[in-house]
Amino acid sequence: MAGLKVPENFLYYLSMHRDCNERLLASAGQLKAEDLELSLQPQEARLKKMIFAVMGEVHRMKAFVRLSFLGTCVLCGFFKPRHRIEGHICDHFARRNAGIIVVLGNGSESWISLCREGKTWRDHGRGMNESLERLKSALHCSEDGTNVQDPDVEGLWQIYYDSQYCPERKNLAAFRRHMPRRDQEAAGLRLVQNKKNAILEDFLGKG
Repeated sequence: MAGLKVPENFLYYLSMHRDCNERLLASAGQLKAEDLELSLQPQEARLKKMIFAVMGEVHRMKAFVRLSFLGTCVLCGFFKPRHRIEGHICDHFARRNAGIIVVLGNGSESWISLCREGKTWRDHGRGMNESLERLKSALHCSEDGTNVQDPDVEGLWQIYYDSQYCPERKNLAAFRRHMPRRDQEAAGLRLVQNKKNAILEDFLGKG
């Protein structure tokens, strides 16, 4: 991506690339960020491209993954990225919503994070439906995922969603240029591009 610079912790991003392996990571570990930034050698250029690919997807997923409340203590959203960034993104949303369990996933896998009192708990499960059912049971939620005397969290969070996604002021050309179709699908946006609201079932039905 234009304008990106190789970060000091580039090995972290490289490790999340779908084509990265231990041998490649060990080789890159002998380099510094400045080496990758300035080198014109094919191997270094490839490493830099891989790092930027992961950084770009991380940036887009943080901006465009949409979450829905399940009761007052669980946030969940569809997620199927190209690279191995699932745990990183799940932790990101958990830190932003301390005390709330965050579940990201699709029909075959799910990732769960909870950030509380400076500590983060993580889990990697099967399909998102199964993980949500397990959470509902553990948290004693009702059939629709809500608890008795819950506050109007859906209304509160809809304001948050609207502030991030507003069809009336979107620039479709710019959006498509910076958010390729495959990334829209990864974040579940193909489901909600023509809606102002998204319901939990929209995400759960996608495999």
